[in-house]
Amino acid sequence: MAELRLPARKKRWRAACEIRLPDGTVLRGREGTVPSLILYALLLPFVLAYLVALTLSDSPADAVNAPLRTAWKRPGEVFGRAALTESARGRFRVRGGGAGLDHRVAYAQAVAKYWER
Repeated sequence: MAELRLPARKKRWRAACEIRLPDGTVLRGREGTVPSLILYALLLPFVLAYLVALTLSDSPADAVNAPLRTAWKRPGEVFGRAALTESARGRFRVRGGGAGLDHRVAYAQAVAKYWER
């Protein structure tokens, strides 16, 4: 149906996952889209101020993660539409129409992304 390739165990900056479809189409997803990284850079000072305020108030804080999205696209299509996207909340969406990605492949990618190694 499709071949999933996860990034190496040693995580690099913006690690890439790949989905290879039987017709030879390759979809590559890098963690963090450019708009989400820009938004993160703009919001970082506010998050740091919030963390300093939490430290001074002795309030417990849960793990704070970067608000990143992931979009799986064909290589070279930086501004093209993504066949599969993951929101900052961890929700996956498959683009309908002629994207050529089966929902079962998208489900397998979602499971593989969060599978503990």
